Amino acid sequence: MTTKKTFSLFSCGHSNKPIAIFLDVLKKHKINVLVDVRTLPVSRFCPHFNQNALQDTLAKATIKYLYRGKNLGGRGVNVGYEEAIDELVGMAKKGAKVAVMCSEGDYHNCHRYSTLTPSFEERGATVEHIEYEKTNKTVKRSK
Repeated sequence: MTTKKTFSLFSCGHSNKPIAIFLDVLKKHKINVLVDVRTLPVSRFCPHFNQNALQDTLAKATIKYLYRGKNLGGRGVNVGYEEAIDELVGMAKKGAKVAVMCSEGDYHNCHRYSTLTPSFEERGATVEHIEYEKTNKTVKRSK
């Protein structure tokens, strides 16, 4: 009997949390690649989530930062969407703990759930949505 190897991708929203809490959540889930899928990688209310600040903080925590908002963003026209999805799936298949991130705390109200999750699932991934507002739990999307 052959068992099919499964792999997961993660999804999280930074919401308005302090950076320390956000980092704790990433570490708890052993995330080593954070993919920023915000079309505009800035936050008026939480400057620690602006692209440069976030990238610096993640580097110090040895978490790789990738920006894919032009490919996988929730606003406007995306270019290279399928290629970016394939890139992240490929990383997860090789064992990387990849999380896509935007600002929306509730994944139900976000393109991470309505757009990205189905694309990942079509390629065989399980998508786990990190909800740190609710005791740092992870929710698997039911198909």
